[in-house]
Amino acid sequence: MTSKLTPEALELLDFERFSRQLGLLGVEGQLSLASSTVAVVGLGGLGSVAALYLAGAGVGRLILVDKDVVESNNLHRQILYTEADIGKPKAVVAAERLKGINGKIRIEAIPEPLDPQLALEIARNSDVIVDALDNWRSRLLVDAAAWREGKPLVHGAAERLYGQATTVKKGVTGCLACIAPPNIEASGCQAILGPVVGILGSIQALEAIKVITGVGEPLYNKLLILDAATPSINIISLKPIDCGLCIDKLKIEERMPEIASIL
Repeated sequence: MTSKLTPEALELLDFERFSRQLGLLGVEGQLSLASSTVAVVGLGGLGSVAALYLAGAGVGRLILVDKDVVESNNLHRQILYTEADIGKPKAVVAAERLKGINGKIRIEAIPEPLDPQLALEIARNSDVIVDALDNWRSRLLVDAAAWREGKPLVHGAAERLYGQATTVKKGVTGCLACIAPPNIEASGCQAILGPVVGILGSIQALEAIKVITGVGEPLYNKLLILDAATPSINIISLKPIDCGLCIDKLKIEERMPEIASIL
């Protein structure tokens, strides 16, 4: 991703602050981060960690999307929040906390339900989208919007002691629906240990940084599988295909008419 020498990007180029990563990213890579906009959709366990690391890395603008409020049963894994935040909108609290980490970056909080119009707006206004959601219905809605706008989507999912991550991009990989389970209505994280989402959220932040800076190799056409019980991390190769968002294969148009409205 080519950096833009804007005054805002140059203002974020703090050599002392980013001295430990400039040796890896270079000035050009750091400017690319400062010039980029990343949307984090879902600010639970995955999104909390991903957003923290993206803010810390110097991403110039973050769009934070989550309709929920903080609950007490979030606190064991959603590390952006404290007991004082219970009952408050996650997106708003997250924006305030991340500003405390890096006061120079721009942050937009969207505490609204995800719908086709919002998904498209997010995709159009972002360079990279981080899917930190907890259900496949919402994931596929964001996937369709990212696919239409040609924006990379960093996917992560976790439950119990397991998780997965991949990065999809139109013209490079298949879409997220290619690896969706047959029953997309099955959703929700019923049991999870905090460190599991910590690992996956960190990987998602790393993927977004790699996509933006060109440093390292993103998980294009690869699915990372985490088994924290063993522990082990395996990489499964995904066959590149000429993907049409898998609408015919999964018959998503029958179960998710909102996707048809995007495409």
